[in-house]
Amino acid sequence: MKDRGMVKWTAMMLPEHQRLLKIWQQERLMEPQRERAEWELEELQQTITRALTQHHYILLTVWEYGRYRQWSGIIQAINDKELLLVTDTVTKSIPLSYIDAAYIEGDGDA
Repeated sequence: MKDRGMVKWTAMMLPEHQRLLKIWQQERLMEPQRERAEWELEELQQTITRALTQHHYILLTVWEYGRYRQWSGIIQAINDKELLLVTDTVTKSIPLSYIDAAYIEGDGDA
């Protein structure tokens, strides 16, 4: 017997129920943001500062919308809450609290 899963029930569901199920599914797939130790934060700050002062190309792992993404580019500026990253196609503002890891490309650490 072939079971079609949710397909057989969607005809009996209200659009509101379908929307709520879709939201629930997206929330279920979200990754929680990882807590970092104090030494990890210091190392991250040193890497970002070095990339800014020496104009190195940097690879950032950023927690966005419940998932981890990677952005690479050159840091243009930093303030108390965010940094400005210039990529090949866009200038992106990234909150500092969302940055999980930073690697200077071409460095021996990556």
